[in-house]
Amino acid sequence: MRLRACFTAILSTILLACGVGEVVEGEADITVVASFLPVYLLTENVVGNVKNVEVELLINPEAGDVHNYQLVPGDLLKLNRADLVILNGLGLEGFLRDALTELPDGIKIVTAGEGIEPLPLTFHEHPGEAHGEEHGQWDPHLWVSPRNAVRMTENIRDALTETDPAHADAYRANAAEFIGRLESINEKMRDTAHGWPNRAIVTNHDAFGYLARDLGLEIAGVVMLTPGASPSAGEMLRLVEMIRNGGAAAVFVEPGYPEGPARSVARDAGVPVYTLDPCTTGGTDPGHFIDVMEHNLENLDAALGG
Repeated sequence: MRLRACFTAILSTILLACGVGEVVEGEADITVVASFLPVYLLTENVVGNVKNVEVELLINPEAGDVHNYQLVPGDLLKLNRADLVILNGLGLEGFLRDALTELPDGIKIVTAGEGIEPLPLTFHEHPGEAHGEEHGQWDPHLWVSPRNAVRMTENIRDALTETDPAHADAYRANAAEFIGRLESINEKMRDTAHGWPNRAIVTNHDAFGYLARDLGLEIAGVVMLTPGASPSAGEMLRLVEMIRNGGAAAVFVEPGYPEGPARSVARDAGVPVYTLDPCTTGGTDPGHFIDVMEHNLENLDAALGG
């Protein structure tokens, strides 16, 4: 497409002037860019062994908190090469707002979370500041629930079959197999949770509302009202007092965020610390997503199973 080629040439000139390097066209027939790790893992499971598709991860899992991510020139190159860009939605990728409007015609943008009923953010004093103004009042952490991940996988499957109809059967078969695994871990979680005598927890930040909904848990409090920001002494004291009064069975830390404040709260309140992983860091192997869900269940069961 001439417009896309023109855009590529202009962008290449700009980035070469900045010392970034030249634009190189990918060898794959279809290039998909997934915004961050959970969306990438779901997409890889749908693509499977279809050889003509390259799935690129926009945000490196080691880049830090996605809530505060800033685009770099290399990200623009990835986006410009894409045939399909897959997002989570609900404003989580607010850092992409301007870049997406400037992409050449013909690049399809898909929201994997489309059609999922959102939950409100509960524990942010200033949600607009905490998650970016696009987030508003809604919790964007859709993928943490295996039930939601099923719908996201279906949306990714549909986008790929529309973009690459020659391999539609493969995408449908891969998606069906992966959805079966998601449904299995969801059922296992629900069955296990049924016997938990204590259902209240404190989490590091407000990322587990959908999982709590699925399992009938109560998130009694969060340590960081703003992702990545340490709580005040007063906020920590209120959490400690709430937990001491029987408000929660455990405090959960998560990879990619500071653990010190959460461990201090747990120590002062006299409750154990476990890990809940939102799957925004770690390996890029397609099996990583189910592995994280399994480990989350193990830790929840250890904390709440009596």
